[in-house]
Amino acid sequence: DERSLVEILDDHHAWVADNGAGTRANLVGLDLRDMDFRGSDLRNADMRGSNLSGADFAGADLRGANLSETVLLNADFRSALLCYVDFSDSDLRGSDFREADLNGAEMWRVNVKGCVIAPDLLHHVLNCRMP
Repeated sequence: DERSLVEILDDHHAWVADNGAGTRANLVGLDLRDMDFRGSDLRNADMRGSNLSGADFAGADLRGANLSETVLLNADFRSALLCYVDFSDSDLRGSDFREADLNGAEMWRVNVKGCVIAPDLLHHVLNCRMP
């Protein structure tokens, strides 16, 4: 299936809006470096194993999306809705999570070196206790 990214996202928006029309976005294992997803509705999208380094997700809605095993170097998640996103086994080095909602996000075995994230929020998503 050689559909364009625009067609995949259009079908995904229909799927989200109509509970069944359209198709859930399957972006597994793709090279999506430096893509502009600002403000996009990517709820429950499947992006496992993709390279999303430098991607801009500012203000995007990614609730419930699967971003496990992804490369997200220097990605921009400012003000994004990231509730229940699965980031397990992902490389998030240098990513910006300012004002992002990470409630319920899974961050098992992630690399967060150099991330811009509030210390209390990082402790929360990593299930650590504050001292």
